[in-house]
Amino acid sequence: MPCISGKPTRPLSICRKRRQKIYTHASFYLNKPTIGVAKSYLKINNVDYLMPEDFDGAYTDIIIKDKVHGRVLRTHKGVKPIFVSCGNWITLDTSTNIVLNLIDKDSRQPLPTRLADIETRKQRKIITGI
Repeated sequence: MPCISGKPTRPLSICRKRRQKIYTHASFYLNKPTIGVAKSYLKINNVDYLMPEDFDGAYTDIIIKDKVHGRVLRTHKGVKPIFVSCGNWITLDTSTNIVLNLIDKDSRQPLPTRLADIETRKQRKIITGI
């Protein structure tokens, strides 16, 4: 099910209390479609998600108030799922396909997200000394 194309949408962002996340705002400045990927789910209004089946590429949609707001995506058999949403100017199906094409065998996260996470941890260690 597509997100609203060309308009500010808040798929996983609704699952976050501040509604629009940075990727949504970035799309306006970059004039490019954006995708949200999260490793965890923040439950809002007691809305749970259904766990997808245990095979690569399995997914279930996150439905809040009868609207699809994101997707629970299992990238590898036997691993925790990730959460995918479309920011602006892209559909949820296209977002899911792009994310699946950016997954390698070493991680459940898309490679750009994984590399950013690794670099953030390195910088945090340098800054905090921990």
